[in-house]
Amino acid sequence: MNYRTASFYREFQCIGGVCEDSCCENWEIDLDEASLKNYMKQEGEFGKRLKDNTRVKEKQFILNGTRCPFLNQENLCDIYIEMGEENLCETCTNFPRHIEEFDNLKEVSLTMSCPEASRIMLAKKEKMTFECMEGTDEEYGLKHILPVKSFAFWKKQHVNKLDKPLFDILFALREQIYAILQNRNMPIGRRAAVILLGAGEVQKLIDQNDYSQIMEKMVSYKDPEKIDSLNTLFEKYENRVAEKEAWMKQILNMYEGLETIKEEWTTILHEGMSIMHSGEDMKTMLIASGLVKEEESGEEISSFLRNYAIAYQEFQHYYQEKEYEFEHIMVYYIFNYFLGGAYDHDIFTKVKFAVVSYLVILELDISVWLKQQKEFIYEDQVLVAHAYSKEVEHSYNNYESLQLVLSAHPILDMEHILLAIAKLMFIFLRLYILYSSITGTFALLVARSGTKFAANCSLSTGGSKAPVYGICTICTIQYTISISFAITCMEKKVDKQGMCDI
Repeated sequence: MNYRTASFYREFQCIGGVCEDSCCENWEIDLDEASLKNYMKQEGEFGKRLKDNTRVKEKQFILNGTRCPFLNQENLCDIYIEMGEENLCETCTNFPRHIEEFDNLKEVSLTMSCPEASRIMLAKKEKMTFECMEGTDEEYGLKHILPVKSFAFWKKQHVNKLDKPLFDILFALREQIYAILQNRNMPIGRRAAVILLGAGEVQKLIDQNDYSQIMEKMVSYKDPEKIDSLNTLFEKYENRVAEKEAWMKQILNMYEGLETIKEEWTTILHEGMSIMHSGEDMKTMLIASGLVKEEESGEEISSFLRNYAIAYQEFQHYYQEKEYEFEHIMVYYIFNYFLGGAYDHDIFTKVKFAVVSYLVILELDISVWLKQQKEFIYEDQVLVAHAYSKEVEHSYNNYESLQLVLSAHPILDMEHILLAIAKLMFIFLRLYILYSSITGTFALLVARSGTKFAANCSLSTGGSKAPVYGICTICTIQYTISISFAITCMEKKVDKQGMCDI
């Protein structure tokens, strides 16, 4: 058997009782047949305890409140202590590993629902890579488990049969998706949009049973001419603040309707909803964070949508050096679920799952950043990503519900998700000119949304106006969105319309 894992897979070691979370709480613990028989034949005091705390018919332990009955006061496992690691059930042995099986290949990942696994993954600044080697379950810390090979039974007949020709294509296609997601010359949101568009086109070919053009279609999304045409397409989605805010509110409401796995997630979600989608809460947080001055009252400053846009653009500027964390999150979800399309012929839903997961985690990150007055550190990202994963990946009902909505609901179609991905730059800016050490002045006018600004330069050359063409060599701008936000532009290329791509 071949095993494919992330390159950091073997770095994981359970930290046991010192972990801030517990994998032995807040969910049912299913028992495999072999472990159930083993537990039921145990004798003595511990054997009686096993029998008293097991629902044999349901093949589950009887929880003590929300805790496994064998989780002791030190948050350690009494089965491990009394019987040894080799007698743990499949569920407990394999966690936090996610396993997908395709003929002679097992793909094994560390799930982000484990804080330590999230910590290892999100700490990596380099691009996530994978390795494939021959091995055994024991070498990879696994007990045999029958993987669930298709969740999309509401779309197609539930037949766990691998479409091998499609699998081979999707395996290569996934590498193309990784390449796009890990292209750090593009903003992370643009990368998410490109894989979404590509997946939508590939899904049409799969639905038509036309596999021959799939690779050519996806590779085209790396072509410079294709990227130029996509840039034009994306521009129509930018700065539609009201629509984005309304969509994100609906999506968070959808997540609120899921089964609660852990109260920590409920708190993060409810606070995110309150901060990001309540006008007064948003303004209070922005004032506390110094992004809006309290004395600058009035209709313009108190505008909720204005403040929503400010929160997004300021956080993304603040966190731009750590975009790789969001990159890792999407690569993680693509690795875990994308090849499942070789069973159910539905890759578009899986790509949407990765992209929507990024969007939800991003918005919740922003709310935490605002709550903490413009502070958001690595451990905050671990907390949000881990809580999200535990909620959506470790409840079959929650995962099933999300896949159904992603697959069929019109609010989660291509158009709506692209709208949510598109960047927000609040365009009603008051520009303050800092550069005046030369006797000329810079008159800067907002010319287009996004990060493009028109510039006319009146230098000390007899008072004559000289449009800025070619290279903008000295340009330090401070503009205000009810805040002071400095952008420095050195040696930036400027086009013939004087557009400085800052």
